[in-house]
Amino acid sequence: MKFAHLADAHLGYEQYHLPFRAEDFAKSFKFAVEKAIEEDVDFAIISGDLFHRSNPNPKTIKQAIDILSMLKEENIPIFAIEGNHDKTVKDVSIYDLLESLGLLYKLGLRRKLVEGEFVRSKSFGDYNLVYGVFEDFKIFGDTHRSSHQFKSLMEEKYIPSCDIAVLHLSVKEVVDLDIKDDYVTISDLPRAKYYALGHVHIPIKKNVNGSWFVYPGCPERSDAREYSIKIDYFDDFCVSEGCKKGLFIVENFKPRFVEVSCRDLISANISAKDQRDAVNRVKEILDYLNSESILILRIFSESVIDLEDLVKIVERRVRHVKISLERISKEREIKIERPSEFFTEFELSLLEFLKRPDFDNFINTVIGLIEKEFKLRDFKVLDDFKVKSVGVENEDKKEDKKDEKKKLVRKNRRTLFDFVEG
Repeated sequence: MKFAHLADAHLGYEQYHLPFRAEDFAKSFKFAVEKAIEEDVDFAIISGDLFHRSNPNPKTIKQAIDILSMLKEENIPIFAIEGNHDKTVKDVSIYDLLESLGLLYKLGLRRKLVEGEFVRSKSFGDYNLVYGVFEDFKIFGDTHRSSHQFKSLMEEKYIPSCDIAVLHLSVKEVVDLDIKDDYVTISDLPRAKYYALGHVHIPIKKNVNGSWFVYPGCPERSDAREYSIKIDYFDDFCVSEGCKKGLFIVENFKPRFVEVSCRDLISANISAKDQRDAVNRVKEILDYLNSESILILRIFSESVIDLEDLVKIVERRVRHVKISLERISKEREIKIERPSEFFTEFELSLLEFLKRPDFDNFINTVIGLIEKEFKLRDFKVLDDFKVKSVGVENEDKKEDKKDEKKKLVRKNRRTLFDFVEG
């Protein structure tokens, strides 16, 4: 048994509001499908987000039909689920259209009973869980759901143990990142030999207790974090390679990554003292670009940088450039002043007594200093360190009267609820 595992094609995505990027996403997905055909797979799995939107435009729909038809012509069935980008709350989705054309089988909970050569239905309350079959292998999956929804359904074991589980979600132990958004853990999942996962855009494979957890990632570079090359030019000039793009070919439940070509996306971060320094540093990274590259550049500087000037230098060498400036504040010199320059003579005297371990023996002396400084009279020591004076008591009484007035105002103030009858 041999199958192709793809996910997150995001057809129709005009990244950076550039129409040619939608063409790039279609090309990369087509390359991935061609690789699957070359590998002579028995079937293919698409783990969600075939489209970037749930209502793709006609051109994007035609691209999907043309590419998926390549697999149909080779008699390769496709099992697919909806992702968070292309699912819909309506009864009919774009996946239903493709299914009606015989291009794929949509897995998951549905109201109607579905039976066919490669699909069966399992009753679940008022719904039917449509799952795939190939020879003796069972392929269960469902549309993207929030972690709360998924866990609630799994408490009722709506997806049983199977050979392949197709899901579009983040599995915390597999992604191995500091995930703060929606995620599930391995213990929340049904038991399976192979987990065909989608939602994470970089390729990941991990074996846990004999089962494979695999994300093929997006075949195209959908985010600057999925760079082909990264350049960091601060004190030193550092260049590092990014992740590969492609799909997984799975033979006897063992995944093998197959790379597909896509447009270079260079992510660069540089620091610059001033405009001249920024220009010189930008020119140094030009050797890593080609006429079809996309450059995402961030500049860190204390100075104001003319970004338009830099764009003019770079745009002649690449297909698209996006430059942003992050201003960093100048470090202020911290001057440690002598105590006598910071504190008054009275404060220094008071501090000297407060630092003494036998402070209890000098309370009356401290009170004398306070009376002298603030010209107070009739101070008394009560309950160790509690100090009162006639002046202070008078102030307290004034505050009490103010509080009483505030309470009276609050009592007389009317709210919306005062006008509601009954």
